[in-house]
Amino acid sequence: MAEQGTDSEPTGNAQAIALGIAAGRASHAVDEEVIAYLRDQRHHLHEQLKQIHLDITEKWLGVFLRLATLCVGVAAAAGVTLMVWDAWHSNGLLIEPFSVPPDMAAKGLTGQVVASQVLDKLTTMDAATQSFRPPLSYANNWGKDIKVEIPETGVSIGEVQRFLREWLGNDLHISGEVWRTDTGLALSARTGGERGATFTGTPSDFDALVQKAAEHVYSQTQPYRYASYVRSQGRLDEARAMYLLLTESGSQLERGWAWQGLATAPAPTGSPDQNADWALRKAIAAYPDYTLAHTSLAGTELSMGHPETALAEEAIVARLLARSTIPDIDPAFIPLVKKGWAWRRPMLLGDYAEVIALTAAGMELPDQAAQREVMRQARARALALSHDGGAARAFFRQRPPINASQISPATAARRAVIGLLIEAACENWGNAMASGAAAEQAIDEAAKRRIPGAAFDPTDMRLVAVYPWLALAKAKSGDIAGAQAVIAATPGDCYDCVRVRAVIAAQARQDGRADYWFARAVRQAPSLPMAYSDWGAALLARGDAGGAIAKFTIANQKGPHFADALELWGEALMAQKNPDAALEKFAEADKYAPNWGRMHLKWGEALAYAGSKDEAKAQFARAAGLELSPADKAELAKEKP
Repeated sequence: MAEQGTDSEPTGNAQAIALGIAAGRASHAVDEEVIAYLRDQRHHLHEQLKQIHLDITEKWLGVFLRLATLCVGVAAAAGVTLMVWDAWHSNGLLIEPFSVPPDMAAKGLTGQVVASQVLDKLTTMDAATQSFRPPLSYANNWGKDIKVEIPETGVSIGEVQRFLREWLGNDLHISGEVWRTDTGLALSARTGGERGATFTGTPSDFDALVQKAAEHVYSQTQPYRYASYVRSQGRLDEARAMYLLLTESGSQLERGWAWQGLATAPAPTGSPDQNADWALRKAIAAYPDYTLAHTSLAGTELSMGHPETALAEEAIVARLLARSTIPDIDPAFIPLVKKGWAWRRPMLLGDYAEVIALTAAGMELPDQAAQREVMRQARARALALSHDGGAARAFFRQRPPINASQISPATAARRAVIGLLIEAACENWGNAMASGAAAEQAIDEAAKRRIPGAAFDPTDMRLVAVYPWLALAKAKSGDIAGAQAVIAATPGDCYDCVRVRAVIAAQARQDGRADYWFARAVRQAPSLPMAYSDWGAALLARGDAGGAIAKFTIANQKGPHFADALELWGEALMAQKNPDAALEKFAEADKYAPNWGRMHLKWGEALAYAGSKDEAKAQFARAAGLELSPADKAELAKEKP
């Protein structure tokens, strides 16, 4: 025990506890004192623990306070950084309140109200200039960042933002004044440091004065959009002047777009299509990878009857649209562009099933830049050219009604032409002649109401889009002389015109003349299958099945999905008494023109010849439920499978 005491002396508290315990064994009073003492120690211990907890909480609160201060500091720094970044990249249009006479302000026409009216006019004009052009391609693009600047008093976040934008940004400031003159009112507007323009009139002309002021601002800040706006208003001289000015821009893309604009507002004299063609080639020379110029040029060349050139341009368009980024088209339009323009190449190559599918997909997208009407017309024509006349007419009837208040006379004329093409494709020659007369009347009406210099070309529409099919309808109806008179007026470089000349000559049994025109058509458009197929049909009618098959083979190489060449090839094989090979061609043609009545009729004949009577009967029944020409109906009536 002594060694233990020497090594480690117990503390006073421990001694007290030990003595208390020992004494407690002998005395109840000591026991109570010990218990009281222990309670007192426990209370002190509890208070110490509370203090420790408070100290810890205080320290955590200090940490949290420092973190909160840090977060606020970071947020403030981020906010300032964001304000600086926004100011640095600001490129908007700020309309300052106009200075107005006190009496006008007292009646509610304050400077802020005038500025708001200018804002409304600018917004309306901007909405009317929908374009494929990317907003960021404009040298000065304020886009939707346009607002009336409201003066503030004192120092505020708004004032700081305004200071930063004025210091670091590229905002355009619009200012102006209204004052009384001896004869009425004057209103001036200016952008930035330019002298501005003043417009005068009577108080009742105030809205017109605001419109003129807004147009002045628009012309100074958005020259290309302004040119497009006045073009849409029929003010073509102003549009052409502005576009011509922009063709001298230092920007390659700006020059390209300016020439594109001139193509949509061609010279008031001469052929609109030829003028547009010239301007579009200028656009491509200025900016070779200009997607819209290439597709527009393809359309113009097609309007003039040059599908081979159009096909070459469409190949360029396909390449340009395949790029990972397309810098010359507004990203908002790219989904529509890829589906809305993709049908043009298969249309030229006779792949009408693909056209039908692509236009159906494209029409599901929001209508932008009036592309839905274009796809609607293409779909109707493709249905007809795939020999599905019932579907073509049904779809065409679903179009919005022709109403002068809703569509332009040019659009009404184009719709009338589609009606003719449907009937001609379905070989309803009587209806085709009636539709041709209606199309001519619609073109005449559009020509009367056409704005001088507008892109619509009534001459090309008549000669290239109407006369070939009207002439063909006359020839197929037995009026060879009338057909020759109509086709003689068409241009010699028009592909459809030349091949119809050949078909008319073949109909008149002028074989040498027909071959001359077929050869000429092939030279004009060697990449297209139609003339080869027509030539093969003429040879087959002469009894030259071998020569016909040679032409159908070439046609199939040019347009593998062109059903006409495949079906006629099957007929030629039947003429050679080769039903098995003919059945293969009919089955292949069925993939691309499943609702072609004549094809199912001839398929049934091949099956009957091969001894498959039940299958032949099914094909004849199918043919009976589809559209057939009078000659095909008579032939079907003779069949006894």
